[in-house]
Amino acid sequence: MDRYKIYCAVHLIMIKDNKILLQRRNNPNKYGYGMLGMPAGHLEENENVYDALKREMKEELDIDITNSKIVQVMNLKGETDTYDAYFFNCDFNGEIKNMEEDNSKSLEWIDINSDLKDLIPYEKYALEKYLESEDNKFTIYGWD
Repeated sequence: MDRYKIYCAVHLIMIKDNKILLQRRNNPNKYGYGMLGMPAGHLEENENVYDALKREMKEELDIDITNSKIVQVMNLKGETDTYDAYFFNCDFNGEIKNMEEDNSKSLEWIDINSDLKDLIPYEKYALEKYLESEDNKFTIYGWD
C-alpha cells in the first residue's frame, strides 16, 4: 500500500503600515485565477520550508529573505489535494518587484482592515487567525 501524500507550500504574510502585500493571480490554469493571493509556492525535492521560502520570494518578488519566522501552519484539505501550508513573516533585502507576470497580474498593498473578499479563502482564514492572536499557530481548513 502506498503512503498517503501531503503536499507542502510556503506563504508570505508581509504587512507594512497596516497593509498586506498580495498578488492578483493571472494564470487561468492555476488555482485562484483572478483572486488575490499571498506570495507563495511549493517545496521542491530535498528542500526545507525555509529554503523554499527564500527561493520562492527571490523568484516571485526579487527579494532576499532574512529573519523568517513561521507564524501559522495549516493542514488544508483542498478539492483534489491535501497540503501542509507554512505561513511566514520576515525581513528582506531588495526592492519588491513582480517577477512572474504570467502568474501574477499585479502586486497590491491592501488595507489589512478591509474585507479582503477576493483573497483566496484558506489564506484569508490563516491571516484572520494570525491577526487574532499570536497563539494561533496551527489551523485546520477544508476538513468536514
